[in-house]
Amino acid sequence: MRAVALLGLVLLFTAGCSERSDPAETGKDGWRIPAGVYGNVAPDAENGRLRGMEVSLDRGDESATADFARCEGRCEAAAKRPLRRGLNGVSFAIEHEGRTIDVLVGPAGPDAVEVSADWGRGLESHRLPKIVREVGLAAARQAAEDAAAPDAPAPPMPVAPSSPPPLPSPTP
Repeated sequence: MRAVALLGLVLLFTAGCSERSDPAETGKDGWRIPAGVYGNVAPDAENGRLRGMEVSLDRGDESATADFARCEGRCEAAAKRPLRRGLNGVSFAIEHEGRTIDVLVGPAGPDAVEVSADWGRGLESHRLPKIVREVGLAAARQAAEDAAAPDAPAPPMPVAPSSPPPLPSPTP
């Protein structure tokens, strides 16, 4: 009888052990973040300026880097940052107002992510739905290109012609 009880106890403890378990890098519950662009950047109702944030993961949670833009009236420079994997999602670090900010990105359903960070006012979390095209990242990249582009040369001054224009031909 004791042998049967002992055998039952051993089977109970080993029942959860199998080769079918999730790989460690996918987290305890096998979370996944699909590839895509996630964001909530939209014009402010009061002044029309862009507000929100956007993250692009070209290979989802398997991405090596994340593109990130935060918009507070204008979109800050888009940052391409290396990803770190954790138990509940991925994270990356960015510089913001002289501080290093850890930005955590976790799954929030099949078509959204949750982005959490402390921007200096305590931890904030935002649900970012999957979007079709970049808004904040595109605005941040355009602003960076505009800032880096040299000033356009002034149009040439009109020059007085040195000879009169040719006369029309008398024959057609």
